[in-house]
Amino acid sequence: MDWLETIREDLRKATIVRIPSQQGYYDYVVNPLSSGVPEIPTEALWGCAFEVARVSNIKQCKKILAPEAMGIQIAVALSLVTGVPMLVIRKKSYMLPNEIKIVKRTGYAEEIMYANGVESGDSVLLVDSIIATGGTYAAIIKELVSHGIRLADAVAVIERVELGGVERVAKETGVKVKTLIRLRLRDGKPLIE
Repeated sequence: MDWLETIREDLRKATIVRIPSQQGYYDYVVNPLSSGVPEIPTEALWGCAFEVARVSNIKQCKKILAPEAMGIQIAVALSLVTGVPMLVIRKKSYMLPNEIKIVKRTGYAEEIMYANGVESGDSVLLVDSIIATGGTYAAIIKELVSHGIRLADAVAVIERVELGGVERVAKETGVKVKTLIRLRLRDGKPLIE
């Protein structure tokens, strides 16, 4: 059974929206998994959970971490399938002791995120629905490692190949983000590699 075919089909039908950015524009792929529009099919979530569990070092992890917002559903499904607890890296500070502040720069924005509930010595799996420019992954990994947190693995369901995020993260952090579906925009249309 191909657990990811529903996601691939949704990507083939995705709407591309051009968002103004500091570099001119960013082509955003609107699809259920990484945008939440239209609704995310249940089989897509099960597929993500099973496939991320299959390719990752989940057995070496104490916690699953996902950035808000569109990584949450991946982390929830993965946590249900594996029994490993999950935490959300939030866009809001709770001002808790030992909160980790993360400044991320993506293809279209700069934001501050906050990690709570992780501490030095923890082994974590970082998951998200998509990696594009790599700004979110690179920022999170650098901050976690600087706080003594061990990154057991990093997985994204979708990779925007032409934006070079996987390569950027590897260059900046030494971490190879694993991906399940390679997507490229060609002439404004989604193409699955």
